[in-house]
Amino acid sequence: MCPLLSKPPYVCNGCKNLKSCTLKKSFYVAEDAHQKYKLLLSESRSGISVDEEEILRLDNIISPLIKKGQSLHHICSNNRDVIMHSERTIYNYVDYGLFTARNIDLPRKVVYRPRKKSADHFKVDKSCRVGRTYEDFLNFLKEHPDTPVVEIDTVEGTKGGKVLLTIHFIGSQFMLAFIRDANTSQSVIDVFEQLYLKLGLEVF
Repeated sequence: MCPLLSKPPYVCNGCKNLKSCTLKKSFYVAEDAHQKYKLLLSESRSGISVDEEEILRLDNIISPLIKKGQSLHHICSNNRDVIMHSERTIYNYVDYGLFTARNIDLPRKVVYRPRKKSADHFKVDKSCRVGRTYEDFLNFLKEHPDTPVVEIDTVEGTKGGKVLLTIHFIGSQFMLAFIRDANTSQSVIDVFEQLYLKLGLEVF
């Protein structure tokens, strides 16, 4: 290698011996340098807002099903109460190589041409809130002051770690708390199913 490459400008651009030199060369190409800079800038601004424990939990659910030949759409549709992430997010996690399963394990995906990306929009059906707001709740209590009130909440510690499901009986100031491995809809369903099985229909 040419000893001149060990000092500024570290490239062969403009060297008077360029045509006759037989040593390994290094060139500065402005367009390539600019593209690399833009890529570095983009990567420095992007990231994944999920911790290692949550990735491991998702991997234990998703990768075995992918290995069995199931599509991500099928997996996300049938396990939405456990996965608790959008299908697009799960596809991104596979793209990033965060799971044991890889894109090559998705037979249909490897033959698809990447589509042009568009801005993500998360739409909420606001009709689900009609008659279910906190103001509606307060108005109901004014009309029915003797109604027993029970508050249900989730208490989180480390993001993505174990959580508590609390059931607070306001009138008697009595609270139940249940440890869950993750903050998923299915884990809440499991708690109530266990209560039903242990207490029986009438007590439940």
